[in-house]
Amino acid sequence: MFAYLAFFTAIVLAVIAAFQILLLDKVYRATVIRQSKAAAETISAIDYNSEDFRSKVYDTASKYGICVTVYKVGGSTGTPIVTAHTQSFCLIHSAALGDTFLSGIYANAKIEDVYTETLEQKNSSSAGSLIAAKVTSDGNYDILTVVNSDIKPVDATVATLRWQLLYLSAILLVVSAVMAFFISKKIAVPVSKMNEEAKKLAGGNYDVDFEGGAFRETVELGNTLNYAAGELSKLDTMQKELIANISHDLRTPLTMISGYSEVMRDIPGEMTAENMQIIIDETKRLSSLVNDMLDLSRLTGGKRELKKTLFSLTEAVRQTVERYSRLTVAEGYSIEFAPDREVYVEADEILILQVIYNLVSNAVNYTSEDKKVYITQTLTEGICRISVSDTGDGIPEEKLPLIWDRYYRTGDYHKRAVTGTGLGLSIVKNALLLHGASFGVSSSLGEGSTFWFELKAQSPKN
Repeated sequence: MFAYLAFFTAIVLAVIAAFQILLLDKVYRATVIRQSKAAAETISAIDYNSEDFRSKVYDTASKYGICVTVYKVGGSTGTPIVTAHTQSFCLIHSAALGDTFLSGIYANAKIEDVYTETLEQKNSSSAGSLIAAKVTSDGNYDILTVVNSDIKPVDATVATLRWQLLYLSAILLVVSAVMAFFISKKIAVPVSKMNEEAKKLAGGNYDVDFEGGAFRETVELGNTLNYAAGELSKLDTMQKELIANISHDLRTPLTMISGYSEVMRDIPGEMTAENMQIIIDETKRLSSLVNDMLDLSRLTGGKRELKKTLFSLTEAVRQTVERYSRLTVAEGYSIEFAPDREVYVEADEILILQVIYNLVSNAVNYTSEDKKVYITQTLTEGICRISVSDTGDGIPEEKLPLIWDRYYRTGDYHKRAVTGTGLGLSIVKNALLLHGASFGVSSSLGEGSTFWFELKAQSPKN
């Protein structure tokens, strides 16, 4: 911080030194020339026949600290109209127009708009003199305005400024050091504390507080890090829950397979078709879990590419309902789907079948004791919406944005799936995102939930 402020101070001092010391003489001379020209222009614009001409000339001379003589020129002779001297010595005090000096000025002023000439030192108190002259005409006579400005030496001023610059440099460096100390304290202390909290966060401790101090940038950084820490804490909790759920889902079928296999091996007469079917069912359950995990990994990792084809979305829903026909008959579940038309879409048929299957499976698992699931198909302005509704307990409004997360469980509102792996909604979300499709859920406590997605309808090929 001190290095930056010292560098800035050095630049400021360098600019001051350049203009007030190195370029002072040039800037001063340029200023004198500019003021002399302005005075000559101002006086030339005054009507010399006006009553207040003399007073205006004197006022201008006093304003700029110059000597002025205005001549009325006719032929080769000229008569001074007014003279105004603010200095004890100047080149035009007693000069006549016939002098070679003024004749040259008059000749040049008739050519140039405002003629200027810098002359060498004429007295000990001056570093030079500047002459500015302008010629105007009233139709009969030329009016010559001559301005004489004294150019003062600046050596003493430069020497004074050098000493002032040395003192100023020392003062500014001290001020920079003090400012750097206090500013760095204000910035470094909260940053240092945030660094310590970040180390705790990196070590897996999510009970951290990033205090941003008094600066807007550090406050915003602290708020962002606090939010990130909160999200990481939630993610860690949900990930642990996922591991626990998957471990349970893996252990249960493995226990069943192991137990029935040992029974069939050790007990005569237990090698029955029923026992074999139980082993086959549990094996399929394990396979389903592994496949769902692989599908979710491909979708979230961007490794799954869409293979779009034109197919009947309505028929895809029918196929899914038929897959649950055994469950409907055996356990009393009722899945209602009565479309009024065939709707075709262009999408990845396998992924869309997975989406429908997982939504229906989720509805079957969470519906109420009446065991009813409703599937509707609506077509609005070329957009087909498939909605899957259950009559279960519903989901709290504040938890709705979280249910799509693969690590999330809805706590008291979640019951263990009758079928499936618990990863279905994450597969649904990522498959629909891959299609760029709209999807969502609406739910009310005690009134069930409705999951929906939309795809653009297409005309079937003849």
